[in-house]
Amino acid sequence: MELTLRIRAGSGAWAALNDSRPEQCTEPCDAQAVQIVWHDTPEGFLASRGLTVTEESGKWRLERFRPAKHETWPPGTHHRIMEEADAQDAIGHEADGPLIGRAVFAGQRMRFVLTMDDKPVKLTLLHGVLRNGGPEEHSETQPVARITLDGPPATVLTLASALAETLPLSLPPHGLTEEALRLTIGINPALPHVTDKLPSIEGLPVNVAFARIMGHLTNIILALAPVVADPASGPEPVHQMRVAVRRARSALSLFPRETKEQPGEQATPRTLAAAGLKKLGRALGPARDLDVFMTETAPPVAAAFPGELGLTALLLTGEARRQDARTALAAWVLGPEFQRLGLALTCLANAEPGDSGFLSLTETAAAQLRSRWKKLRRSAKSLAKLDSPGLHKVRLRAKRLRYAAEFFAPLFPGKPASRFIRRLSVLQARLGVFNDTAVADGLLRDLDPRPNHAAGLILGFTAARGQDIRPKIATAWARLRGQPAFWM
Repeated sequence: MELTLRIRAGSGAWAALNDSRPEQCTEPCDAQAVQIVWHDTPEGFLASRGLTVTEESGKWRLERFRPAKHETWPPGTHHRIMEEADAQDAIGHEADGPLIGRAVFAGQRMRFVLTMDDKPVKLTLLHGVLRNGGPEEHSETQPVARITLDGPPATVLTLASALAETLPLSLPPHGLTEEALRLTIGINPALPHVTDKLPSIEGLPVNVAFARIMGHLTNIILALAPVVADPASGPEPVHQMRVAVRRARSALSLFPRETKEQPGEQATPRTLAAAGLKKLGRALGPARDLDVFMTETAPPVAAAFPGELGLTALLLTGEARRQDARTALAAWVLGPEFQRLGLALTCLANAEPGDSGFLSLTETAAAQLRSRWKKLRRSAKSLAKLDSPGLHKVRLRAKRLRYAAEFFAPLFPGKPASRFIRRLSVLQARLGVFNDTAVADGLLRDLDPRPNHAAGLILGFTAARGQDIRPKIATAWARLRGQPAFWM
C-alpha cells in the first residue's frame, strides 16, 4: 500500500530528515529538484469536475484528484492518472478554450529504500512551496512537506507509527493536487455524510468487501475530524462521526479475522483500529449526549416554563459542560491517538486482496444477519414488561442489526431488504426516544448531584414522553417481527 503523511509546516522536521540518512536505508538516496504545474481554464472548468492537466519534467498527464460520482477511493488515495503524453495538446479533455498554469509546486524530492521487519519500504520525502500560477512577486505561497511510504500494509503502519513518535505527522485531508487548487481556485467539495450510499460489495471476496466498507467509513471519519475539532461547527458533525465510528466498530465485528494474534506478537492494524475506535467513541459520547440534551431535550421544557430561574441556571451549567466536552473532543481528535487510529484504519482499508479462506460473502452475510436477528428477538421477548435497561438492550441489538442489514442489503436484491431496514429504523428511533429519559437522568445528576425542581421538570417531561412512546415501540416491533427475513 501507499500512504502519504503530512509534516506540520514550521516544525523543523524536514531539515532534520534532510540532514540525516535513515539507518535502515539499503540503497543510496535519490534526490532531485521538482517542479509541478497544474493547468486549467481561467474559470476552473476542469477543477469543478475533479480534473486537472499536470506538467512535470516535460511530461503531461490528465489527473483525477477527486472520486467521480458513485466512485469509491480507499483512504490515502489522492489522485489517479487518467492519461499521459509528451505534449499538452495530446491530452484529451473537455475544457473549451486554452489552459493556463493555475498552481505551481517547486521543491525537492528524495527517495530512500528502507528495510523494516526484513521487508522493503520505499520512502519518498517531498518538500517545497506551493504558489498560484501568477507572477511570483504577487503569488500566495504555502509550504509543503510530505512523506510517502510504499510497502506491505502492516510494515507501512509500523514505520508510520515509529515516525509519528518523533515527527509532527498527520494524515492530510486531501492530496497535493487538491491542496494546490484550493490555494488558487478555492474549490471546496462537500463533506461526506454517513447517509451517503455505501460502496457496492457484490461479487467481492469477504476480505475485499470488508476493506471497501472500512474505506468508506474511514474517509468519513477523517474528513469530519477538522470540522469536529472546531467547537463552533455545531452538533451535526459530532453526530455524523459518532455514527460512522459505530458502523466501523460493527464492521469489525461482522467480518471474521483472517488470523489471530499470538501472545507477544505486535498488534495488527485491526487490533489497533478496534482499540482506537473504542476510545474515539468514548470521546464522542459526552459531546453528543450534551448536544442532544441542550438542543432537543431541554428546549421544549424551557419554552414551557420561561420564568423558571432554576431551569435557566441549570441550562447555563449544561451549556458550559457542553463546551467543555467539545473542547476535550477537539483535543483528542487533534492529538496523537487519533493520528494512530487514522493510520490503522487506512491500512485496513488498503489491505491487499487475497484468499480470505472463509465462507462466500453472501454466506457470511446470511450467517451474521441470522445471528443478530436471533439476538434481537430473544432480547425483545415480553417487550411490554421490559424495564429501561431491558429496552436499552433491545435498542443496542436493533442498532447492530440495522448496521449489518445496511452493509449487506445489496447482496439480496428486491423490496424485502429495504422494507425490513425501514421498519427496523422506526423501531430503533422509537427506542431512542425512550432512552432519552435515562440519558437525561444521568446528565442531570452530573450537572447537579442534588436534583431540584428544575431537574424534576425536565425528568417529568422526558418520562412522560417515554411513556407515550411505549405503545409505539410495541407497534413497531410487531410490524418488524412479522417481516420475513430477507437473507433467507
